[in-house]
Amino acid sequence: MEHLPVDYVIRTSRCNLRCPQADDAERLLSAFTSPNFPKDLPLGRLNTIEQVHRWTEGCRSRWESGSGYTWSAEKQEVPLIVGQVTVIEMADETSWALAFWTHPDVWGQGYATEMVVAAVNFTFEMLGAARIWAGASHWNMASRRVLAKIGMTYVGDNPEGYEIDNQPVPVQGYELRRAKWLATE
Repeated sequence: MEHLPVDYVIRTSRCNLRCPQADDAERLLSAFTSPNFPKDLPLGRLNTIEQVHRWTEGCRSRWESGSGYTWSAEKQEVPLIVGQVTVIEMADETSWALAFWTHPDVWGQGYATEMVVAAVNFTFEMLGAARIWAGASHWNMASRRVLAKIGMTYVGDNPEGYEIDNQPVPVQGYELRRAKWLATE
């Protein structure tokens, strides 16, 4: 597939998923600095508007290179960002990694599942992925429920996971194969 234009939008029942824009920064910062947003997630460490601008610039750079796509999910009824979902190409070119988060003020309203389903459809259909992998911290029951709800299968623990303050944060790994996804559509 050719690189996706940055104005490409995925429409879900309630949201438009689009490339992050500089105008998103204040809303993103309000999520990352919320007392409820997990501080042991890398995005939970962003606490200035400049850091958020660098984050969105990095998202746009990955998008333009075709190595990863981050979508800001904006409500269709009012221009309000409810979260983001990302897919990033893994070393095996047929596998993509999935990550997502929602703003604490919309937790429990189904936006995470809606965003993830749209991103998974896109990754299998548009990117031709054979497999999607996702990791969730052991404590992150909500994310693990979303992954299970969409049919991802637990594949094992990764004790190295990601790093916070130079310390590994273990994650539980999940995967979804294209054939399984297509069989459930």
